[in-house]
Amino acid sequence: MASAEPFRVIIAGGGIAGLALANMLEKFDLDYLILEGHSSIAPAVGASIGMFPNGLRILDQLGCYEDIQDVFGGDVPYSRSHTRDENGHILTTMEDMSGSLEKRHGYGLMFFDRQKLLEILHDNIRQKEKVLCNKRVTGVDLVDGGVRVTCADGSVFPGSIVVGADGIHSAVRDAMTALGNKLQPGYFDPQERVPCYYKCSFGIAQHVPGWVAGEQHLVTGRGRSQLVASGPDDKVYWFMFEKLPETKYDKDIPKFTKEDEAEFVRRNKDVPITESVTFGDVYGRRISSTLTPLHEVVYKKWFFRRIITLGDSAHKPNPLGGQGANGALESCAVLVNTILRTRERRGGALTGLTDEEVETIFTETQSTRHERAELILKRAHDQQTLFAYESPWFSTLIFKIVQPLAGESHLLSSLAALFAGAAKLDGLPVPPRPREIPFDDEVPEKTFNEKTRGLVGKAFVGGVVGGILWIIAAKAFDLPTVGR
Repeated sequence: MASAEPFRVIIAGGGIAGLALANMLEKFDLDYLILEGHSSIAPAVGASIGMFPNGLRILDQLGCYEDIQDVFGGDVPYSRSHTRDENGHILTTMEDMSGSLEKRHGYGLMFFDRQKLLEILHDNIRQKEKVLCNKRVTGVDLVDGGVRVTCADGSVFPGSIVVGADGIHSAVRDAMTALGNKLQPGYFDPQERVPCYYKCSFGIAQHVPGWVAGEQHLVTGRGRSQLVASGPDDKVYWFMFEKLPETKYDKDIPKFTKEDEAEFVRRNKDVPITESVTFGDVYGRRISSTLTPLHEVVYKKWFFRRIITLGDSAHKPNPLGGQGANGALESCAVLVNTILRTRERRGGALTGLTDEEVETIFTETQSTRHERAELILKRAHDQQTLFAYESPWFSTLIFKIVQPLAGESHLLSSLAALFAGAAKLDGLPVPPRPREIPFDDEVPEKTFNEKTRGLVGKAFVGGVVGGILWIIAAKAFDLPTVGR
């Protein structure tokens, strides 16, 4: 069914995915409306965000990169990154990790307040009247040639499609699944479950005694791990992960109270981060904190008819890998790319998109992104099991033998392989920033020059060497994987 109404995207959720998608649509004169449930577009929820080259490249296309750099006031985000054992002792150190990434990929690694990125994305939107707060989405209906989105206050908004960018507890996904089960039984797998293996204390601290600014720490443990990173304004961002006694699924996944958080801190306050700083030292200087379960999932189906989910509502990895927001940006970019190709095929107009055309757009979006989202999910999960010593002999072998032998070149090569296949906005230029290793979509095979071949070759050799060591380790011990 087609509609004579102009093309309009209803975006449920004004988080990173929703605001980024609005920025992208605006760049190409595509109409949209954001429906955000909070009373403000950048609520102080006390979370940090880690941006890597694959996400920063897209933000650079949108004109947001310089504003992100300004957050750091010209300071180098990270002077070094340490991997530490459960006693806080250094296992390995990478000097100038952010600088190394920037030299290789054009962008470094940046940890800062999630609220700040929301502000930057919102400030970059020209048509702010299209961003509505206090509009919590509660339902979605399919109508002839479009959708109708209902909010908690009773307001209703029509559109051509709806994008659920409303997180892991997505109202859009719930509505989409209910519609699918009613209109096309069997479309969604009734056996599909969302697992939770870990809980996580995360938050923001400031002016922590003994903390060395400009450092990042990945700390191993028995049944737990930590990621603690420096930020601007002498801030410290922490994540402490603790394995649940057993894997929980769906409605059995626990919700935690402030009393649960207090008990978690009491048990872990003396756990070292470095030789001189404990988890309790950081938590004691907290600005904000939360204890939350960690859902890990890439759904089999991201869409139904005129409804699609992106970001955490479609693919949510463990945050230890740092790719949640970066992956959300990639998915938004791919959706916009696919819409633009459709507009071009239709002679420059999107009015009257049929259900079949919309399904083609969504199918191309998911097929382009699904495998990569699963790769990121698995890498983050395996990293978590490794750092939490779920297989103690395997983790010992990796941290005591494999990692020191492979060196930092293997880590950089592994990251290069992850970044290489990243998506971008096809219709916007990427600002010129020097980099030694281009992304896959920047290097047509015929234009490979000798320097590029050499750099990629080195990355390949480094990856092979590290991979051989990894295979040896995996043969000797049972490699932990998702779903064990």
